[in-house]
Amino acid sequence: MFKFIEKLYDKKIDANGLALFRMVYFLVFFGELLQMFYFKELIFDVIPFVQPYEIDFTWAFYAWFLVLFLLVIGAFTRTAAIANYLFTLVFLSTISSFEYHVFYTYTTVNFFCLFLPISKRFSIDRLLLKLQYSNTRVQYEPPRTTTVLSYTLPLLVAVAFVYTDSMLYKVTSKFWMQGLGVWYPAAFPQASITSSSSLGGFLINNYYMTKFFGYLTLIFETGFIFLFWFRRFRVPLLIIGVGLHLGILITFPIPWFALAVAATYILLVPVAWYRKIGDWLKRRQRILLTVYYDEECPLCQRAKIIIEHFDILGNIQFRGVQTHQKDAVISSIGLDDLLGNIYSVQQKGKLQYGIDTYIQILFKMRYTALLGLILKLPGIYHLAKALYQYIAANRNVERCTEANCGYEIGSMPAERDSIKLLQNFTIKQLRIGGITIGVFFICLIQVSISYNSDAIFNWHKQIGFRETAMGQRLEAFSNEVDGVALPLLGLTHHPVFMDNHFRWYTHIVSVVYVGKDGLEQRLPIIGEDGSPQHYIYGPNWVKWTFRVNSPTRINKDLLEEGIQDFTAFWAHKNRIKTENASFRIELKLIDMPKGFEADFLEKQRQKPWETLGQATWSQNEFSLELDGQYQYLF
Repeated sequence: MFKFIEKLYDKKIDANGLALFRMVYFLVFFGELLQMFYFKELIFDVIPFVQPYEIDFTWAFYAWFLVLFLLVIGAFTRTAAIANYLFTLVFLSTISSFEYHVFYTYTTVNFFCLFLPISKRFSIDRLLLKLQYSNTRVQYEPPRTTTVLSYTLPLLVAVAFVYTDSMLYKVTSKFWMQGLGVWYPAAFPQASITSSSSLGGFLINNYYMTKFFGYLTLIFETGFIFLFWFRRFRVPLLIIGVGLHLGILITFPIPWFALAVAATYILLVPVAWYRKIGDWLKRRQRILLTVYYDEECPLCQRAKIIIEHFDILGNIQFRGVQTHQKDAVISSIGLDDLLGNIYSVQQKGKLQYGIDTYIQILFKMRYTALLGLILKLPGIYHLAKALYQYIAANRNVERCTEANCGYEIGSMPAERDSIKLLQNFTIKQLRIGGITIGVFFICLIQVSISYNSDAIFNWHKQIGFRETAMGQRLEAFSNEVDGVALPLLGLTHHPVFMDNHFRWYTHIVSVVYVGKDGLEQRLPIIGEDGSPQHYIYGPNWVKWTFRVNSPTRINKDLLEEGIQDFTAFWAHKNRIKTENASFRIELKLIDMPKGFEADFLEKQRQKPWETLGQATWSQNEFSLELDGQYQYLF
């Protein structure tokens, strides 16, 4: 394993894909947290807004949002990654009733981001390195490459391990083995957001398409761990993986799950694609503005580095005054004036200087044009111009040099891998050894957890090994490992969309507010047709669908607690007091699918609603009365 890890470590590739993954993944994660922030009282309060939790998590979320912003822009990345992982442990790893599967992916990826060089490209950290090691004679360009391990290890643990363990469950599923594993969960109204007229509706109502995607998922998940190492298979795996998760996005109310996993597939994008995109951009590159700067001034050099870093389209060209002072466009301007102001020339020859040059820079970089417009606003423009003139006037009095500006030339950073710790032992060998040990233990943990997966469990039961003392000890050990690895690393079982997730959920519960004026309003939990509404996307969907409701028989205590919490939250958000509010609880009984049936979903959606009971808030006290004729459901 050491030799294999060393081979992957020695192979360097462009870090563009890793940076793109960083930005997309943490934007998706931000979306998940934004939803959690909106529903934080529902998730954390004892009774939402009625009996708050002892701790107000508002400022913790604000701090977490700041951390994610830093990660997206790549600023202080290592520190931000540590803070993000600690927040993950405190919040996501401790949630129970609102827990859902993508939380494990977040935990795994957030753990790996502690070690990945995710800020090597398109980051503020890279800009800071340029500024630290550049001077008026040399402009430092930090390395653009990273080891192949930075791409493969997150894919191995966050994707390949998940699929492999998932397959150890799916092979025991009747519906998955019949090619109906994709269709089965989409056939339940409380699980599907698709309509019969949509693309998702067309796919689940077409027998052959349903079978195709069902078996494709089985083959894809089985082969992923063996194929993603090889370059020739990465594009097909990328297309299939992203396609399947876009299918989840349009079919089920778990958008962040679909987008988070799709974001990890960015690590499969061939590095050559980024080179081709870069070459294409260079061919289309147009110099829209030429800026003349004092090339002997350290502060001017820093301004140049900063602007070039953010000029991702390459529309700005810098030319040193000392070298190009005879250019026709500036030849009539005195040298002292050229050194005292920053001049720019547009394509059509228009000459500008001072604050107007900086405004033009913002316009020509395109995506910063809004900032340019703000600087041109009356008042702001005059303030910015006065500030610029003050700085320029002071700079003219005493030229800014390395001696009088307190500017120190930093030495170039050393190549750490080659540093010797012992006579025949380098930092590179230490790193590879540490990675090898880490990968070995992570693989061992996942194997231990997967030992209790359904396929292996059933096999051990058939051969009688499960009843032996050794079999029971191994089973107990697997459970103990899962209990530790799940909150810390996100490593656990992955029985995703299995039959038993939906089996015997033959009832759908909806809540209708009954106003004092007789007007009624269905809460955005379950819609008129029994489909999920925006209140139960993501973790809220798992909470309401599988924990507030129960399979076969409804747990009255869980149902009462769930309706209490959701109605209290909704009432507060809609300025309805819980001192006196009434809700009608409705029930839709649906059929269990026995095999493929076209339009099965629509048939269930057309089932009638019946009144299950009445929920009442009186003086902030909740009560639930259920109709006795449905006693058999409890």
